[in-house]
Amino acid sequence: MIKYFDENSIKYDNWYESHRKEYGDQVEFIGGRLPSGMGVEIGVGTGRFASKLGIKVGVDVSEKMLSIASKRGIFPIMASADHLPFISGYFDFSIFIVTICFLDDPVSSLREARRVSRTVISVLIEAGTEYSMKLQREKKGFYAFARFYTEDEVVGMYEKAGMKVLKSEFSDLYSDGMRYRLRYIEGS
Repeated sequence: MIKYFDENSIKYDNWYESHRKEYGDQVEFIGGRLPSGMGVEIGVGTGRFASKLGIKVGVDVSEKMLSIASKRGIFPIMASADHLPFISGYFDFSIFIVTICFLDDPVSSLREARRVSRTVISVLIEAGTEYSMKLQREKKGFYAFARFYTEDEVVGMYEKAGMKVLKSEFSDLYSDGMRYRLRYIEGS
């Protein structure tokens, strides 16, 4: 998976250029809920979201993606989500933006995010919508590596990671004419 993301980092980044409305809707939805303070985006990719949301530190496993993120003013850290190179409690919040679906062990990653921050946020494309089912069925591109989850499944992951969910909100958005649910889950 890392090799695929490295080899397709520009293609990934360009997707946002050809889907400006969807990207803008996502940034608006997330930005309206984000807590204040110093945050880290785990699975920062090319820094598209972090740069718009005022998040200055980004973690990813893809060197090429981090290179693009750094050009957007993000301080890049190459590390995996389940082994973060930060002292405990360093950040006010950590956020996974459409990242949980790509992780081998989401519970360990959530637990590690909780170790380095007071609040842990997950933004996901929720399972069960027309769009997520299409992506799951086709198994093409970046989403060939994804596993989508329901709200209940992610809440269960938070509980297994020793956290309590404080907030869960959603917005129904559209991509390529198909509805999908963008879910925001915040826990501590």
